[in-house]
Amino acid sequence: METRKIVIPVIFLIAAIVLSIVYNLSFEVRESGIDTIAFYLAIALVAYTLLVLFQRFVSYRTLHFLLSIGWGLVFVASIEKINAEMLDTQAIENENIFTAMIFFGLVFVAFGLYSWTRQMSDNLRTQEQQHRVIDLYTSLMSHDAGNDLQAVLGYIETALLTTDGCSSKTLELMEAAQAASLRMTGLIKAFKPGEISKELSLVPLVHTAALQAEKADYGLKTKFYAQPGTENLKVAGASLIQFAVANLMRNASQYAGENPTADIKIFRKSGDLIISVSDGGPGIPDEVKEIIFERGRSDSEHGLGLYLTRQIITACRGTIEVVDSPVGATFSIVIPITRY
Repeated sequence: METRKIVIPVIFLIAAIVLSIVYNLSFEVRESGIDTIAFYLAIALVAYTLLVLFQRFVSYRTLHFLLSIGWGLVFVASIEKINAEMLDTQAIENENIFTAMIFFGLVFVAFGLYSWTRQMSDNLRTQEQQHRVIDLYTSLMSHDAGNDLQAVLGYIETALLTTDGCSSKTLELMEAAQAASLRMTGLIKAFKPGEISKELSLVPLVHTAALQAEKADYGLKTKFYAQPGTENLKVAGASLIQFAVANLMRNASQYAGENPTADIKIFRKSGDLIISVSDGGPGIPDEVKEIIFERGRSDSEHGLGLYLTRQIITACRGTIEVVDSPVGATFSIVIPITRY
């Protein structure tokens, strides 16, 4: 909690204590009503609890001010109403002052809650507008980019049918272009409305991603193993998780040396699927492991890819981490199983 958010409740607490001390030094004890004391004590406890909670969860400045002042006044006035009930104040107007404080405190709270409602309504409209823009962007990507990629795939497939005279190197590069285009087509389809939230079997999708990576990420060799019985286990967001794994394989092809390899293993542990992706490269320095998933922090070239990988896994209620391995780098992904 920030310092200013601690100070405000403390100020009101000190004010209540100081006023209580002054009252107890100034007036004699009298016979008091237990019901009245219990009533105002309950109000004081609720007001102070809400005061502390709003310091923690409210950051909007105007709202923060209104609710802090409001609940603070209610708290202090309730404590002093208890003192007025227990002590012979000899001046009924003193009690009226604290009653007025409670009233004005609640007025501040009412204005604060009204301001909060207005802010939430504005935020909701902004989010709806952002969702419309995202939906439009997704539609454009699905239609325009999807159509262009289909055209590119058509050209590549036609070229592959007429490869007479082509060298094996040219043929291999054309197949790599085809695999990369297929991977991009799958990514665009994955972002269609309703696709992201689908519960799909993860193992076949990751296996397909590994096969595509061997062709699309030129020179990469993959090994794939799935524990028997995991083939039909379904997870939420599987269509996106396969691309998170594909990002890790792409990193292996770029940073694991002249003959890059990616070893993908999937096994079940209780209610989770564990995906392990290892490469045979030089590994990740210890000082980089702490920041490797931060946006643009791991290094200038692949910080964004690993950042997006973690964002995908987190969005699917999973976790990803770098684990110790004798050779190269090993990433471990944990995804909860939704259906068996």
